[in-house]
Amino acid sequence: MKRIIAGPNQVEEAIKAGAELHVLYIQSGLAQKTAARLYHLAEKHHVKTQAVDKSSLEILAKGLTHQGVIALCGEFPYTSVDMFLQTIHDALESTVVLLDQIQDPGNLGAIIRSAYSLGADGLFITKNRSAQVTAATVRASVGASELLPIVRIVNLVATIQQLKDAGFQLFGAALDGAESLSDVTFSPKTAIVLGNEGKGIRKLTAENCDFLFRIPMATDFESLNVSAAGAIVLYERFRAQMNRDA
Repeated sequence: MKRIIAGPNQVEEAIKAGAELHVLYIQSGLAQKTAARLYHLAEKHHVKTQAVDKSSLEILAKGLTHQGVIALCGEFPYTSVDMFLQTIHDALESTVVLLDQIQDPGNLGAIIRSAYSLGADGLFITKNRSAQVTAATVRASVGASELLPIVRIVNLVATIQQLKDAGFQLFGAALDGAESLSDVTFSPKTAIVLGNEGKGIRKLTAENCDFLFRIPMATDFESLNVSAAGAIVLYERFRAQMNRDA
């Protein structure tokens, strides 16, 4: 089954990342500089291109915002836990993100974008009851989904144990977390757990975390959107690493 990547920036990142692109459709009359850059990249990476009119592109986009560029690709290349752990086996430090049934593709894409931008090594999603990497996810990630290793798993608790066996400590974001985020000391190998948009981290997931923390709020307003919370936590992890290395 083919998937769609929509938008010039998203397609450009996919090409650079070596994604399996079957064909790149570029709208006739697209801004010359953008079109020239994409045609050059496509030629360099041996990607087939086709100029199409706007109405044809709208049909291909299936409602996606495309800004004049659509690519048809192969299945998303999820990786396995074992393969991912092998790639970071010799790393003294590592950061991964585990998502406990995040269901909105926009939230998933935004978290992927933050994770990649703030130095995470990979992101884990569950196969069931979770958003998958779709065209909407790729667009929300601004192409970061093509650059960050994404692991799709069946059992989150079993994966948590695999990560613990590999030296990771699990830090779960929860409204009733015992510690404030500002007081958390992340471990060299840190796994950040973020929960479902409405229900948060499930009970069994929380019980298997090493630490549960909360994000302090200035008011009693409802909790932050999970993608905003994820960005805050990832930045704190990144900031702590930068301060220690300075």
